[in-house]
Amino acid sequence: RLSRRGRTIIFSIHQPRYSIFKLFDSLTLLALGKVLYHGPAKHALEYFSSIGYECEPFNNPADFFLDVINGDSTAVAASKEDHRPVDTGKVAEDNVGSSVVDVLHQKYLSSSLYQSTKEALGKVELGQGSKQRLSKQEHEITYANGFLTQLYWVSKRSLKNLIRNPQASIAQIAVTVILALVVGAIFFGVKLDRSGIQNRVGSLFFVTTNQCFSSVSAIELFIRDKKLFV
Repeated sequence: RLSRRGRTIIFSIHQPRYSIFKLFDSLTLLALGKVLYHGPAKHALEYFSSIGYECEPFNNPADFFLDVINGDSTAVAASKEDHRPVDTGKVAEDNVGSSVVDVLHQKYLSSSLYQSTKEALGKVELGQGSKQRLSKQEHEITYANGFLTQLYWVSKRSLKNLIRNPQASIAQIAVTVILALVVGAIFFGVKLDRSGIQNRVGSLFFVTTNQCFSSVSAIELFIRDKKLFV
């Protein structure tokens, strides 16, 4: 439903069943940070067949791709005896003794799929380079949305989190009220003389220090959401 409304869907999934896999338009296979395939999902089996990895009948393509990457597919085992890299010359020599991931990555780099992708990216870079460049004095926007848009959505998200977790908000309000009563009781009835000025300075210093240390709790967000972000 989202894609029909013009949204771009980037789907990261592990070992999907065939009914899900056949819905994908574009497929990217990654292993150890290296691209092993990027192109139309319906052409993925043809590509692996062209480099010597045949998918068995009635086998799920997603399972087959994972097996090939991990090196434990029966198709891989059957072709180990006569399997040789498609490329000849120096590339073939360099791939001897390499891991499965390195071999598959090198084969992808020498494929027509990679060349077509590289040409498409080159055209995009040329198109961007031909546009009028900003001068050094002007501020270059590095985000898709402006500061106000980011501030709006982050604030809206934070407000929703506060509403959905009222216990945390109530605890913060209670702590603030208690500290206010303690500080107010200590510095209650301060006179308008030299000692009163010193007492007011002390109260301001205490309140400012307390605010600085209480803001350190925001680090919890980074620790909690770091894994999700990565």
